Amino acid sequence: MKGFLSTVRAELFKLARKRRTVVLAAFLWLLVPALLLFIGWLIQTRVAGTFADGGLNVRELVQLVASPVSIARNLLLLLGNLSPSLLIILVALTAALLMGEERTQNMWKTVLTVQPNRVAVLSGKLAAGMLYLGALLFGMFLSGLLWGALGTLFLPTTFGAGLGELAGLYALQWLFSLAALLFAFLMVWLLRSLTLGIVAIFFLPALLEGAYGFYQVVVGFERLNRFNALLQALRLRSTLEELPRYFFSTNLYAPAREPVAALARLFGGLGGDAAVQPGSTPFGNLLAPSLSHAALVMGVYALIFGVLLFWSFARRDIV
Repeated sequence: MKGFLSTVRAELFKLARKRRTVVLAAFLWLLVPALLLFIGWLIQTRVAGTFADGGLNVRELVQLVASPVSIARNLLLLLGNLSPSLLIILVALTAALLMGEERTQNMWKTVLTVQPNRVAVLSGKLAAGMLYLGALLFGMFLSGLLWGALGTLFLPTTFGAGLGELAGLYALQWLFSLAALLFAFLMVWLLRSLTLGIVAIFFLPALLEGAYGFYQVVVGFERLNRFNALLQALRLRSTLEELPRYFFSTNLYAPAREPVAALARLFGGLGGDAAVQPGSTPFGNLLAPSLSHAALVMGVYALIFGVLLFWSFARRDIV
């Protein structure tokens, strides 16, 4: 336990004094929420009273963009609805600092000489990384509320509803990021290269999921060929057709996509979560599985990545 706590303190000390931490905090806590507030002000001052105001409720639009809860919600949406996603960028930067820099600066032998318990070292780095991500996400949530509260002084906005639900989505997204952080640590550790590790973190899940999507669209599982005949003989075709519901990216960003999932289902003409198939409709990328399903899937991913990471880290020689 002493080795674990010492590692956590050392890694948090290092994270707090890195320039990238200040840049990320300024971007996530100051620049983006201020930009959302500015957009709300532009809508209020430039659209209200014009011809567009007749068919558009400007007050409601400003409320959706610049109220305290709305700014915090829009910041959450940014975590999982960009390409590459903001969350995976934060995870990759964290893994690069905690795992990659030890190799690029040839520090592993020094670290393990000071603290020879490899499990304590790796666990401490993971705990520090999760605390770091948690601080960034909590700062996003809190800054959204504060900037939105500032906007109520000069915009026709109210605080907004759904604060408790939104806080729960932030907490759930932070928990889901454990699987992503384990995956990022694993890639950086196995590939023995910070550059290759970052590339794998960004593109490996998308490449594998894209290859599946390409086969499904171009060939399909209904067409008669040797591969599909083999799947049918092994009774695996229906399993593969359901595979997108278990994709890493589909489930990782489920909390961040939950605020727009209801709207996507409404406009996509889908009735319930059971009908959701990611990629099956124009809104397929927004239609995440249920949060309970996503939590189970991400728990399995975290277990698999964690076992592989700790097993490899404990047995592999440090060079």
